[in-house]
Amino acid sequence: MEATASPGGSSYTIVTNPTTGRQFRVGEDPKALIGHGRWVPILASWACMFTAGTLEYNWGALSGSIQAKNHWGLVAVFWMFSVYVIFESVVSHPLTGWLRDHNLLRVRYIIWIGGSIGGIVSLAITGFTGNLLVAYLGFSVLGGIGGGMIYNTCITMTAKWYPDRKGWRTGFVDGGWPYGAVPWIIAIGALTGSAAHLSVGTVKTILVADGIVITVVTFIAGWFMVDPPKNWWPKQVDPLNWTKYKKRSTAGELAVNPPAVRQAGPRVMWRTPQAKWIGIEHCLFVGASLFGVAFVYPFGQAMGLGAAAVIAGAIGFDLLDGFGRTFYGWMSEIFGRRPTMVATYIAQAVFLMLTYWMGLIHQPVLFAICAFLAGSVAGTGFAMAPLLVADYYGENYNAINYATIYSWKALGGSFAGGLAAIIMTGNVLSNGTPNWFRGFVFGAILVVLAALVLGFLVKQPTLEQITKAEEGAAAAAARRAKKRGQPVGT
Repeated sequence: MEATASPGGSSYTIVTNPTTGRQFRVGEDPKALIGHGRWVPILASWACMFTAGTLEYNWGALSGSIQAKNHWGLVAVFWMFSVYVIFESVVSHPLTGWLRDHNLLRVRYIIWIGGSIGGIVSLAITGFTGNLLVAYLGFSVLGGIGGGMIYNTCITMTAKWYPDRKGWRTGFVDGGWPYGAVPWIIAIGALTGSAAHLSVGTVKTILVADGIVITVVTFIAGWFMVDPPKNWWPKQVDPLNWTKYKKRSTAGELAVNPPAVRQAGPRVMWRTPQAKWIGIEHCLFVGASLFGVAFVYPFGQAMGLGAAAVIAGAIGFDLLDGFGRTFYGWMSEIFGRRPTMVATYIAQAVFLMLTYWMGLIHQPVLFAICAFLAGSVAGTGFAMAPLLVADYYGENYNAINYATIYSWKALGGSFAGGLAAIIMTGNVLSNGTPNWFRGFVFGAILVVLAALVLGFLVKQPTLEQITKAEEGAAAAAARRAKKRGQPVGT
């Protein structure tokens, strides 16, 4: 069943899958829609991720200096990180995704708002205040909301423009999130030198400079970011017979990661059994991943490994984290999303414990190497989760769908920050001597549990499951309408 339309002189065809009912909007060239190739908004997304990721990935290198500057306790400072994650994931992501997928706020405006409040506003407040609650407002609340607006918008951009080949491209965009911290960590290490912490003035300068970079870059890149129309599909790929496509990479990716049987919004998605397990495994993975982000650098310092080894470990963790998201996104095009995720989760547990062991026995070179390896798999789940959601539920609502999965990061972030600090110190508010073994074991257990959940409980929804979920969502909507006194179906 096909229908052709020509709005604004740009023709397209609506192709309907006779088995599943899914529709594809085929025929429009990206240049006709946005004035340039579909790779341009992807590069712009990467640039935004590269700058805004410093909110999260600079934290391990700066947290000790912020703590010393204000005479705050370890647990209080790391709860700042956890609260940041909560506002980034629970508050910002769902709201951003909903506004975007319902066409209530254009993509560039989301990026500009996020880059402003998450950039110069949040980091200037964090740098200049000596009040813990105000610092929470600046870094945790405003930084979390701004960072979440940028992350959600950028990471779901690829699936909309590349529904046929989204594996390594999504990993590439997501890889920008940790990459951007590398030059800052190098600068922090150089400025720290043999001192335990940065001076008060230096902390302020770094935070404000970082905020300016985030705001300026996101403002420029935002001009080039726009979504395709709903159901858009590249004209060179037959949506019903994609295995006949000549480019082997496309046919191969779709073969191991089949397109969703139908486009489904969050009310349908959460009525399928897979959604809750995707959320749970993402929470567990996040707890382990962010533990490495937050604690590898201070652990190396605590073990007295020397500035070079600590910085190499932190830089390597972030560099390999970014590279790994791209590399394993590409691997998922060959072996499938779930097998790739399970393998990297198990590897993460192993490398986390090796990093701890090499630090414990004071082997700086091996510590750095193990941190590199841990970093190489630490971000896989972040790149794969939006891919998995798009594969299972389609691209039309992937911003809000992924946002509801990403919200589970709040609980995982609590594991990685405040809860991990409590487990290691044994207390809630005061300074304590960390028991690093307990922390690293905690992180390893989390990611092994994530692998088990993903391997045994997460599979692509069938047409029957989606249909049942749609019927349930329709019945619920009818009940809500009846309570409001509205005719059913309005």
